[in-house]
Amino acid sequence: MTHRVTARSAELFGGLVAPRIVPGADASTSELFRFLRERIRDRHPGREVDVTTVFVPDSAGDYNAVVAMPYVSPSEVPVGDVFVQVPSGVYAVFVPDGLIRDPVEDVWTQVDDATSNGELFRAYKEDIEVVTNSGEVELYISIVI
Repeated sequence: MTHRVTARSAELFGGLVAPRIVPGADASTSELFRFLRERIRDRHPGREVDVTTVFVPDSAGDYNAVVAMPYVSPSEVPVGDVFVQVPSGVYAVFVPDGLIRDPVEDVWTQVDDATSNGELFRAYKEDIEVVTNSGEVELYISIVI
């Protein structure tokens, strides 16, 4: 298991919402998330589209997921979609290491292992999962440094 630490600039995402989600492999590999990713990709026929899922905590400690694409301004977000502004922050970045067959499950398992081993301390702010059209995965976990 390896991860790197990086800073991300603030970014705006717009897309479809899955409410009250527990971030992790179970949610990310679910039929619901596959369906939402495909709906985002269907909006751009003939293009390779990377779909980003932003896990957004709420004041009750629950998470909502926005399966989305990045946008420059709220006016670009399609009517009816939700948008979320992710502030700049420090993240641990995980990519599949091949120990688990499913790349999404692989990165979330690495996060669980790194957290339980004390290698990183989660900030429990916005976490960002990027899944490319070809199935490559990058997971950005907000951390405390």
